[in-house]
Amino acid sequence: MERLSPQDASFLYVENELNHMAIAALGIFEGPAPGQDEIEGMVESKLDLVPRYRQRVRFVPFDLGRPIWWDDPHFHLRYHVRHTALPAPGSREQLRTLVGRVMSQQLDRTKPLWEMWVVEGLDDGSWAILLKLHHCMADGVAATDLLSVILDESATQEHPKPTRWRPRPEPSGISLVSSALFDQVSSPGEALHSLRTALEAPRRAARSLGEFADGLATFRRFTNRALESSLNGPIGAHRNWRWAQASLADVKKIRGAHACTVNDVVLAVITRGFRSLLLSRGEPVEDLVVRTLVPVSVRRDDEHGELNNRVSAMFAELPVGIDPRSDERPEGAPSGRRR
Repeated sequence: MERLSPQDASFLYVENELNHMAIAALGIFEGPAPGQDEIEGMVESKLDLVPRYRQRVRFVPFDLGRPIWWDDPHFHLRYHVRHTALPAPGSREQLRTLVGRVMSQQLDRTKPLWEMWVVEGLDDGSWAILLKLHHCMADGVAATDLLSVILDESATQEHPKPTRWRPRPEPSGISLVSSALFDQVSSPGEALHSLRTALEAPRRAARSLGEFADGLATFRRFTNRALESSLNGPIGAHRNWRWAQASLADVKKIRGAHACTVNDVVLAVITRGFRSLLLSRGEPVEDLVVRTLVPVSVRRDDEHGELNNRVSAMFAELPVGIDPRSDERPEGAPSGRRR
C-alpha cells in the first residue's frame, strides 16, 4: 500500500470548512476551444502516466496510520473534466470570478482529488483550462510537471490509444489496520505517532474548534508583531482571485541591475502590493514590516515528475513601510548581495 507521506497527509489534516487546501493553475490558450470529446481523449490517453489521477484517499480505521492512495472503483473521467462557458462578453473579470467560485468549493474526498475545467467564451476568442488539485497530491513544482504531462505540445499531436484500466480490489478495513500495524513495527516513529493519535481521538473532536481559534490567534500574533492590519484575521469560505502580469525578461533585467535573484524581485513586487493595498484602505504603513510565509521548494533535480510535496517554508520580513520612491533602505538590508 502506498501511504501518504507525513507532509502530504498534513495537508489533509489541516483542511476544514474555511481552510481549503486546494491549489490551482490557469492557462489561457488561443481559440477555438477543442471539443469535449477531444479534451477527454487527450486526458484519458495520459492517465497511465499519472496513476494518482485515478486514485482516492483511503483513511485507516481509528486513525491507526496515515491514509493510503488506492484505486477509485467508481472513477469516471467526465466527473473530473468539466466544461463551462462565460456569459457575454466573457471578460477577464468574469474569468476571475469563475475561478474564485471554483476555488470556494472543497474537493470531494470520496473521489480522486482533482478537477479540470475547460472554459470557453472569452471575449478575445480564446479559451482557458483551470486545473485544480488538492495540495496533498502535489506542490507547485509537481503540479507544473503534471501539466506538462497532461497537455499536448502541439494541436496536431496524436494520442496513444488508452489502455483498458481495471481498479484493484478495494482493501478491507482489517487489511488497512494490519498494514498500518506492520508499518508501526517497522518504524518506531510511526508507532508513537499512531499511539498518540489513538489516545487523543476521543478528545480531539470536542476541542478542535477551540484549538483552531487559538491557532489563528497565535499565528496572527506571530506573523505581524508590529501593527495590526487588515492583512491578518480570520478567513471565510469564499475566495476572490486576481492576477498580475509581468515579463520574465523584465524581471531578469531588474535582477541583473541589482545583483539579486528572481525571487528577490518577486518579493519586492509583493511588498509594493501590500503597501498599495493598505494605503488604499486608509491604513497606516509607516515603519510597518509584514512577516510573510514564503514557500520554498526543496525538490532535488532527480525528484521532478514525482507527485508529492517537497516544500518547506521561511518567513520574510517585508519592509512595507518604505516608500519605493525614496532612497531609504531598511536596516540590515543587503546591497548587491544574493540572499
